[in-house]
Amino acid sequence: MPSTNRRTFIGATSAGLASLAGCDSLQSSRSVEYTLYVETPDRPLTEIIQWKPQTNEDDPYAAVRRDAWAAAVTGQRDSTYGHSAVPDGEYTEHDGTYYQLHDAVTGSKRIERPVLRLHWVDRADEENVPDATPRDSLPELDQHAVLPAYFAARAREYDGGAPWDLVEEGGYVYRYADRAESELTPTPDHEYVSVHDTVLRVDVSYETLTEVEHTATATQVATSPKAFAAVADAATVEVRLSSSDLSADARDLFERARRRETYTETMPLSTDFESLLSALHLREALGCSQSNCENEAYETQYLAYDGAYYDCQLYVEA
Repeated sequence: MPSTNRRTFIGATSAGLASLAGCDSLQSSRSVEYTLYVETPDRPLTEIIQWKPQTNEDDPYAAVRRDAWAAAVTGQRDSTYGHSAVPDGEYTEHDGTYYQLHDAVTGSKRIERPVLRLHWVDRADEENVPDATPRDSLPELDQHAVLPAYFAARAREYDGGAPWDLVEEGGYVYRYADRAESELTPTPDHEYVSVHDTVLRVDVSYETLTEVEHTATATQVATSPKAFAAVADAATVEVRLSSSDLSADARDLFERARRRETYTETMPLSTDFESLLSALHLREALGCSQSNCENEAYETQYLAYDGAYYDCQLYVEA
């Protein structure tokens, strides 16, 4: 995958140029750079696409998904409520046999759950603010629960946004508190908690929720490493090329990019580079002109080329 430094550089370039966006003379004379990265995956495709449940016994969600996974790969049925049982579409291995996992919605059930909501009090350094238990001193499950509840409380206090995909029922829904240590449920041991130097009042209520039922199943796809390698190839390769599919000059550019892991041109691009990008299914990047190109990233994951696999990323810096 693209390195963090590379993404940071792209972002910084974008921000700097955005401040100049209103200047027509700069827009017409600016440089637009195309950089192609050709990298070899750090692991075989068979390892990249395999999923196995976490082995952390202290994480109740991991334990539940581990049970669902074990049931699926042994032909049994196991369901979870309120969240997926297994990652849908992922591949896994059990006792030398390979499967594709499926997460199916199979119904719903009314279940009573403890719901944590936090209520904004004030900054921890203000006067007359009650003592509070820091989030990082709570058990792991409670630390996990407090964060989305904090985001929801902050949004209510300031009428702002929050990462709503993490928030449930205005806070956090405890689903497996009986499987892990908790100081906030069933009865809170703390009246106040502190998060990011803010004190919040703890409120835990028991509510009956309609929880979606998810059931895990598994489809056998291979019974040997060799057969699974063919599955991994079919499932992940976007582009297949041989050296004979490229012109001599385009092939030379690809070899240069492969050896150095990078190749760069500035607009106007050479015909050979455009031909190479088209062959790599990165032709979408060619749809702009020097005056209207924007910073973009494109990727072909993966390329099969003369018996080897590559991850090809193209960055346009305008």
